Amino acid sequence: MAGLAMLIMLALGMKTTHDHQTGLIEAFEAVKTEASVGAPAQTEAAGLPDGVEGILTIPAIELQSPVLQGATPDNLNQALGAIEGLNRPGEMNGSYAIAGHQSHVFGQFFNRLDELQIGERLEYETLDETFSFEIIDIQIVKPQEVEVLNPQKGMALLSLVTCYPENSSEFRLIVQAKRIN
Repeated sequence: MAGLAMLIMLALGMKTTHDHQTGLIEAFEAVKTEASVGAPAQTEAAGLPDGVEGILTIPAIELQSPVLQGATPDNLNQALGAIEGLNRPGEMNGSYAIAGHQSHVFGQFFNRLDELQIGERLEYETLDETFSFEIIDIQIVKPQEVEVLNPQKGMALLSLVTCYPENSSEFRLIVQAKRIN
């Protein structure tokens, strides 16, 4: 009986997280549509919560998730979070990074990030633009090795950051991609 109750709680939690993320994505798309037809983008009127920066799509691992402003514990429990103090997404000679849990009870987030390969592509959509990126590097570093997020001359860098290995915070898996459009 206890096992069945745990399965039901897990299923409900996963559905709640999925529904929340879907709502964020739909609200983001509604605001983007309003902005593209010339109407002023009013995030509150469209139902877009403050703090949604964009939508990350990685076809190779079947991921589409909202990216919230700030990699705070609360944000990372709901979706992905943009690491603060870096450049704007897609900025030439700049660096933008997105953090996410690798394993989470009620969501996928970055649980398949370790399956990505150099050369695969991903997209990051903001209200203003959609950026395409190609993966150029995958590495495992210690948590204090933050210099891996430094900008690289001549490219717009996007880094995806998660704890590694699964259910551990000993290292960070960093997947880096450069803007190709």
